[in-house]
Order: sequence, then structure tokens, then C-alpha cells
Amino acid sequence: MTVTHSWTLPADTTAAAAGRDFVRSALAEYGNSSETSSTSDTADTAAAEAVEVAAAVTSELCTNAILHGSPPQSLKLVIDREHLRIEVSNSNRVGGTVPKLATMPIRSDTVGGRGLNLVNVLASTWGTDVNSGSTTVWAVMSRS
Repeated sequence: MTVTHSWTLPADTTAAAAGRDFVRSALAEYGNSSETSSTSDTADTAAAEAVEVAAAVTSELCTNAILHGSPPQSLKLVIDREHLRIEVSNSNRVGGTVPKLATMPIRSDTVGGRGLNLVNVLASTWGTDVNSGSTTVWAVMSRS
């Protein structure tokens, strides 16, 4: 069974925290253990870690949309037994540029520039879709 959740992000600095809460809630509602009940502490721990990794990816994508995009920004989750797809979209009123990975190394005292590198490490795959009206940055994560 595939479930889709969509939500409009607040257009301020609360977007990342709100996005994390949204993904945690959606995964809890779906049943993070792929619709089977877990009987081991190890499986429960792995499931909880997977939720937090998804929350971290969501947080980075939401932050980038708020910092670099134009309202309205939206968050969409597509959840099935095997995958979670996280999509964050924003209006192209400021030009519709394609997000890029920061060139490494980033100085330790630099604020920012690590978000997409983190997404690149944590997600199975990620990318962007840019059209005349919006930019969507998406990430896919395995749930199995």
C-alpha cells in the first residue's frame, strides 16, 4: 500500500522542525516497521533510527527551500513498504536554480553548505526537478 502525505511548510525558520515532526508523524501513522510487527529490540532500534534519518533529510530539504526558494513551499511524502520519497517544492519566483552539492572541504567554522552533502550520504538517491513554476528537491530512502 502506498500512502501520500502533503503539507504546506510555514514560510519561516520553523519549517525544518515542523517538517521533522511531519515526517515522524506520517511514518508512525503508516507503521514504520513495513506493516509487520517487530519482536526484537534490534529491529525496533533500527526502525527508530530510520525515522530519525528521514527526519534529518527532511529537515535539510525544508531548510534549503526556506533559505533559497520562494513561497509557497510544500512537503510531500510518498511511503510504501520498501521506500520513502521526500519531496520539497518551492515557487520559482527567484529564478529556479538547481541545487548543487557544496565543494568540499568546507571550513569547520562555515555556517551552512553541508545540507545536500548530508542528504547525499543518507538517501539512496536524490535529485531535482525544475520547471517554469517550481523547483522540487527529492530524496528516496529505503525502508527495508
